[in-house]
Amino acid sequence: MAEAETKKEKKSAAANPLFSSKIKSANVKLFPEAFFGYLGGPFFALVPNGIINTFLTQYWTNVLGLDKWATTFTWLMPLLSTILIVIGNLLVGKLMEGKPRKAGKARPILFLSVPLILLSLVVLFIAPFPYTQVNGEWVLANNTIWTLVVVAIGYNLFYAIAWPIYYTAHSSIVNLSTRNSSQRSFLATVVNAAQLGAAGVSGMLGGYLATWLQLVPAASDKRYWIDEDPTKINYELLWADRQAANGKWMIAMIVMLILFLVGVLLEYYFTRERITEEQFASLKAGDENTKNAPKKVSMSKQVSVCMKDSNWWIVMIFFLLYQLGGMLKNNGQLYYSQAWTGDTKLSSTISIVGAIPTALGMLVVWPLANKFTKTKSIRFGALLAVVFGFVGLIPLFVPSLLNGQPDQIAGAINGISIAGFCLKAIGTVPAMYVSMALLADVLDHEEAVYGVRTDGFTMSVYGSIMIAMTGISNAIILAFKGVYDPSVNPSSNLAAYRSCMSLIFFAGEMLCYVIIFLMFFFLKSEKFSKLDHEAISEDQKAKCVKEGIAYVDPAEKMKQEEAEADAKAEEDRKAELKATCEKKGLSFEEEEKKYEDQKALKDKQASEKKAAADKKKAEKEAVKKAKYDALPQEKKDALKAKEDAYLAAVEKDFEAIRLAHKEEREANLFA
Repeated sequence: MAEAETKKEKKSAAANPLFSSKIKSANVKLFPEAFFGYLGGPFFALVPNGIINTFLTQYWTNVLGLDKWATTFTWLMPLLSTILIVIGNLLVGKLMEGKPRKAGKARPILFLSVPLILLSLVVLFIAPFPYTQVNGEWVLANNTIWTLVVVAIGYNLFYAIAWPIYYTAHSSIVNLSTRNSSQRSFLATVVNAAQLGAAGVSGMLGGYLATWLQLVPAASDKRYWIDEDPTKINYELLWADRQAANGKWMIAMIVMLILFLVGVLLEYYFTRERITEEQFASLKAGDENTKNAPKKVSMSKQVSVCMKDSNWWIVMIFFLLYQLGGMLKNNGQLYYSQAWTGDTKLSSTISIVGAIPTALGMLVVWPLANKFTKTKSIRFGALLAVVFGFVGLIPLFVPSLLNGQPDQIAGAINGISIAGFCLKAIGTVPAMYVSMALLADVLDHEEAVYGVRTDGFTMSVYGSIMIAMTGISNAIILAFKGVYDPSVNPSSNLAAYRSCMSLIFFAGEMLCYVIIFLMFFFLKSEKFSKLDHEAISEDQKAKCVKEGIAYVDPAEKMKQEEAEADAKAEEDRKAELKATCEKKGLSFEEEEKKYEDQKALKDKQASEKKAAADKKKAEKEAVKKAKYDALPQEKKDALKAKEDAYLAAVEKDFEAIRLAHKEEREANLFA
């Protein structure tokens, strides 16, 4: 009896409106779900991460001066921490793979990240300043070991624990949002826009603010040079500015905390995990804790499925290369700017102008992906990124630019850098916007073939890659900086340092896209997408029959839920209006008629807009049909035969794959 009461309490707590999603619609809608949950929330939550990814190593080298007295530490610590980051992400994935609940698998974990992010942000920026003045000269203090300890703890607390908890949950929500491919693709585009916007804002504003507020005083800044010699530095002025900058980062930390909290709240309340709800409800007969409740898929089972899926391996390696190239570019951008111009303003200018092709690309990438497939659009984009990227390397072959003073070459370097960045960005657009939808296709294909979803393990690996590549890219950048930066290694020179940072900033990503281009010839999962969805539905029906449970189509169930939610909302609206009318002495009938008239007008406008859109679409289809009808019959027969042959081959391949894993799939489904 006590146990039953406890279960009832848990159930009622889960249904508490305070923790319920504000999204009740069966279908994804632009407002409020996409706008608040997938654009606004992730944008605010990811801005702090963008700032940290971009400026943390700058804080180490240009505030704490670690590259001067702890060079090996600056690249070895992030590299070794990658192990902890991977372990942390796998543990978070296991945490997320609990029993499906109405609130979802991923969404509740977003809340868990808040106190940990708060703590880690504080630790990241409270490292003791390692220099002190003695007799008017700046020398290393006795607390340097504590500076390194705090830096290491803050880094691992953020990247190995706090951020994986948020990011793994955040990254899973699109895949769990809906089975509707077009709606999921739309949400993936919106989330990617939020991610790019957050990275862009931190990059756009960061460079200018860093220079204006002197947040990262760099030895490459010409005002610290003695007799215009980059190997002779006025350390008295430099360390005084760095000590002042150390205090300014505490203020920045408070701003980041506020942004993250706002973002998490928006993302939690304005998202909905429809696939998790489907898993929760499809076998639910009465109480959610009966024997027919959805079964948890073990992490070992998920690992087993992923390890033998070649499509999964290709997509994971793609994300590794995509993120490594992107992080070499993003994290190397400030060092590139400082190497060529002495400050960080070029970095912000590149971010501002470079955001134009990525923003415009969002408008055209999905029509192209729908026409040519997501796989082909990413592959073609990778080729463009490699070819156009060579523009940014032009200064390496012009001695007057490579060896020139910053103020003398600023105009040419700004123009070439911006042009090279923007042209290369055109090629990266497909990978930016459609990759998450491509990953969702792979997960659906696994479910259709093996009878299980691997969201937990897959998103743990994905999160590990996304976060670990930050540390690995920083390790690469700082290791080469220690060798080629003349302010750290006097035996080097400015031309060598500029060449090094140019290769990291431009060529690093280009090399990654060469591999992506070649690898995507072997990715096959997307062509099975329609067949995957049909097979998953049939498997769910078969499972219900075996369990003796009435099958309700998930789409139909969601429509019923939406109708019920709409009816409840209408009932609540009328009750609220009656209460308002009684309080203000107004006529309920008159106020209700005003509302109905306004609603009728809006419905009419919406209907007219839809009719116009349908007419436009019909006209396009008519033009397309007319072109086809005008073709010779032989040509039409050839096209139809080609299409039929392709579809038959795809269906044959799909059935062969399903048949090869039939025993395993049935064991997973009916376990």
